[in-house]
Amino acid sequence: MTALFTLPPADILVGVDGSDNSRQAFTTAVSIAEEHGCSLRVVGAYSVPVIPRRHAPTISDERHRSIGHATQGMLEDFAAEARSAGVEASAQAIEGDAAEVLAEASRYSRLAVVGKRGRNRLASRLLGTVSGALVAHSHCPVLVVPFPDTDVDEEALTRENSPESSSESQQVRSNYEDEVVAGIDLDSSALPVAEVAARAAELSGRRLAFVSAVPTEASSARGGGDRAATSHAYAHHLEELAEAVKERHRGLRVRFELPEGSAAVALTDAARTAALVVLGTRGRGGVASLLLGSVSRSVLNQARSPVLIVPNSTSDMDARNST
Repeated sequence: MTALFTLPPADILVGVDGSDNSRQAFTTAVSIAEEHGCSLRVVGAYSVPVIPRRHAPTISDERHRSIGHATQGMLEDFAAEARSAGVEASAQAIEGDAAEVLAEASRYSRLAVVGKRGRNRLASRLLGTVSGALVAHSHCPVLVVPFPDTDVDEEALTRENSPESSSESQQVRSNYEDEVVAGIDLDSSALPVAEVAARAAELSGRRLAFVSAVPTEASSARGGGDRAATSHAYAHHLEELAEAVKERHRGLRVRFELPEGSAAVALTDAARTAALVVLGTRGRGGVASLLLGSVSRSVLNQARSPVLIVPNSTSDMDARNST
């Protein structure tokens, strides 16, 4: 890909392709930019079919240009709409793979916003290719905005996608109504996730809830010794994080939950009612990988609320926070 970003950096990047779910992402991005005085960059990717010369005529230069101009025109319409709402906005169409274009553009933004296609009985229930690749490779936090569901059998969807037993998935659900929920694990990615979630809660005036799932194997240990020690370690970790973020965000309301079992199930449950769910990119395995972790992928696939994915690189986060 030879993406040339000719526009100055902007606070918020939004990926637009003209679909309903990208329109939902755009509306959310404009609302955030308007509320917090941020600039907006509307980016879209386009590609031109490559046809072997021996099989068919090549795409003419004029046709090539027209595809790019049509994409740019669509993006300019979106940018004009944002400017009419008082948001400083620019638009750029770039030839290349959409996921790669947006991942590269994320280098120059503080937040990326993309849509996720809806989950009805006919459409795929998996996270879209572009949004999934972006959250795995982005250089800044990515907000994935779900498209409103229609005709969804939520219980059937949970049973179909959950690796857990039916008994666990049918436990009494917690209520995180209008809270910012941060999924926390016992690894180095916890602090960046906690800090981003704290800023989101502070800016929105909401309470922050740290959620950390205690593994089932610990909760079922005989004698209670391992279970008590593990639960204590998780609780202590959350208490330390809570104190750290409250030190930097005075007046922030913070609580934490320690559900037993699967982190994916607990956080998907939280995403039913939360205003926002904040996660890191890696799963519990902690393997250094560019691929999206299993917990984050599972929550994104099923979440009914917006999900904010924070890159695992603490050095990158620290560099951004200092600017």
